[in-house]
Amino acid sequence: MDSVFVEQLKRIRYLTVLLFLLNVVALALAAANGSSITLVVLLIVLLLATTLLMVVLRSRSMVWAVTRAQEPVLALDPNTGIATESWYRHMLALECRRSVREFAPLTVLRIHLGEQVRREHLLELVRVLGEEFSRPGDLIGWEQGCVIGAVLPSTNENARKLVERCFARVQGHELTATLPLRIVAKTFQPRGELSLGKVQQHLEQQLQEALQQPPGVFFKAEESNEPASPGMMYTDQ
Repeated sequence: MDSVFVEQLKRIRYLTVLLFLLNVVALALAAANGSSITLVVLLIVLLLATTLLMVVLRSRSMVWAVTRAQEPVLALDPNTGIATESWYRHMLALECRRSVREFAPLTVLRIHLGEQVRREHLLELVRVLGEEFSRPGDLIGWEQGCVIGAVLPSTNENARKLVERCFARVQGHELTATLPLRIVAKTFQPRGELSLGKVQQHLEQQLQEALQQPPGVFFKAEESNEPASPGMMYTDQ
């Protein structure tokens, strides 16, 4: 809704500027050709009205910008309890920088739910994910549309087993057994080019490839030339 409002406001401002320029040209031509005083006065009034409209639109834009800046960022989706799309992207960007700074691998998931997922299926899936991804720093949130994401900092070679176990649990539950889940995941090494853009690009490509395949787990991992750093990592249990 905000984006639509902004685009409409931009169009109105462009039209107002165009009208203002046309008024200036018309006034100049009327004065040069010795037009009647009535026409000149009418064009001056129209020019002043256009100028006033431009001021009002500028003021409205500034009020909207200040209002948006003061609004709190909604971190959790009240319907599911997972992170909202904007908060999830924000935290994923932070975790990318933290991964590089602390030299710890980062695993990121995209879970495609299918087009006909129902609320009870979604809530059960979120419950299972919350139980599996339960370390401090793990985050589950909305990616876009019918896609849920998960961020798992400081992961190791057991990340693949964790994702596969999670998929098996979902498939083994009566409520979610019929969901056509495709879980794509990738472990990124803490290299300098690791960023939100890189993660989204790789996972989007991976997801598009997975959508051409039957439901399942699609896991990739970048090779590491360094031993895993110590810390609170997942085990294969």
